Amino acid sequence: MSGHTKDTILSENAHIEQAAVEEDEEEDLPSVLEPYSIFTKRKKAVIVGIASCSALFSPLSSNIYYPAIEVIQKDMHTTINMINLTITMYMVFQGISPSFWGSVADLWGRRPVFIATFFIYIAACTGLACSRNYVTLLVLRMLQSFGSSSAIAVGAGTIGDISTPSERGGYMGILSMGMMLGPLIGPFLGGVLTSQLGWRWIFWMLVIMATTVWIAQIFFLPETLRSLVGNGSLYANPTPTQFIRHHEKEEAQAVTHRQPKKSVLAVFKQMGKSLIYIKEKDVLCVLVCNSADFAGLHCVLSSIGPLFASVYGLDELTVGLTFLSPGFGAFLGSYASGRVMDWKFKQLAKAMGMTELRRSDLDPEFPIEKARLSLAWYFGIAFNVLLIAYGWCLYCQVHIAIPIVINFART
Repeated sequence: MSGHTKDTILSENAHIEQAAVEEDEEEDLPSVLEPYSIFTKRKKAVIVGIASCSALFSPLSSNIYYPAIEVIQKDMHTTINMINLTITMYMVFQGISPSFWGSVADLWGRRPVFIATFFIYIAACTGLACSRNYVTLLVLRMLQSFGSSSAIAVGAGTIGDISTPSERGGYMGILSMGMMLGPLIGPFLGGVLTSQLGWRWIFWMLVIMATTVWIAQIFFLPETLRSLVGNGSLYANPTPTQFIRHHEKEEAQAVTHRQPKKSVLAVFKQMGKSLIYIKEKDVLCVLVCNSADFAGLHCVLSSIGPLFASVYGLDELTVGLTFLSPGFGAFLGSYASGRVMDWKFKQLAKAMGMTELRRSDLDPEFPIEKARLSLAWYFGIAFNVLLIAYGWCLYCQVHIAIPIVINFART
């Protein structure tokens, strides 16, 4: 996993839970007798699948770049430090962009943000594939990050729009699987493309992949923002199919539930509201703890190449294969953690005598923090213990299989 991330997901989840409570209290939303979402399980699977595929590109664009650093440095006639600056700036924009795009999505809808940001991303990747100087490379890497990093926060918001708390953990696990697929395939794919076709084909490949997802967003991803479409029964930001059906039938009742705010100032006000959560001690604690874990994870991922090459004498292709271990671990762990969260939620609900897990049945005193975070301590402790063990294994130059297995278990 790179620059993606647990911090963004957890903070977005806090926003989702609070927003859902507020929405239930509004008079103009559907009554409690109506379903939380009218989307079928198949449609929800399509929405979550597109969101998960969209979330792939931010970590993929970061990790796929690593094997080509030395080649790009020589081609651009610059230094390794200057190339490393492109990585740093990518991560900076990766960290700040979700706050902006998430605020836009809360006002104007999820669908327009997905489509607009992926257009920006595709354009940036095209420019990177054709770049001839370092300045262009640096600027377009920042633009690339700006376009791709929205998918994580907006994807989490989309899942909150269509799912009840009892099923949200599983869907979030699927979203995380897309994110974790980046570290799984990125370094290996980047190494193969660089060695066989040249480093520019890294970005052409991203253009091809992102365009496919972009088309899926345009035709199959409906608007889910509840302030616009309620439980999905209202009309806003339509797909081409919805637009055609709406105008063919001329359904007078299928009107926009609430017009989005168009003011740019409103976007920045919304960004300010999201920062208020930092004042909450529990939210701040979660962010700090996960930021520390993420920093450790990124340090490991960014150093695997040079460390394994120097300690074990591996070539570039073999080093790329070592990234499969943490990639598979993160990929499987994301799905498993989502299932565990759903299981924990249902166990607590059962203990409170809740048999029907609809949104309206949730007691305001339901310990949602316990359902989501009670197991975080175990995972956090295991992560840090394995991180220390990994460092000592490299220092003592133990058999290569041991740090590879630790990387799988740690992620």
